[in-house]
Amino acid sequence: MGKEFEIGGVKYRAGKMNAFTQLHIVRRLLPVLPGLVELQHVDWKNDEAASISALATALQNIRDEDVEYVINACLDVTERRNPGGDGWAKVRVNGATMFTVGLVDMLKIAMEAVQENLADFFGAYRSLSSQEGTSTSTG
Repeated sequence: MGKEFEIGGVKYRAGKMNAFTQLHIVRRLLPVLPGLVELQHVDWKNDEAASISALATALQNIRDEDVEYVINACLDVTERRNPGGDGWAKVRVNGATMFTVGLVDMLKIAMEAVQENLADFFGAYRSLSSQEGTSTSTG
């Protein structure tokens, strides 16, 4: 169904967002996109403090309602493994978070869901960014 990952000993699975939700997330993240693209290269497991600092720096210029939209959209498509491994439960249902999730874990979940859903976009953005300043004119 999607990318599985573990945070704090809990297994999660990021599902797919529809294309319009992806578009709305990209629109909201455009002001900080260069910083977020760089975050894809950060090793969250080995340098969590630097990762969180880089994420905070990237997000500081986004309006509160845009941050909430992005995080809620990510939580909406994420599931959590039930204790004992007997299935999965949605993390957020009808606007309510079903589990207690701390700030750091919430940001990690959001990053995993964004990477799962926008990896193709980030790759295309990185390619276009690296081509800036090159001339293709044959005048």
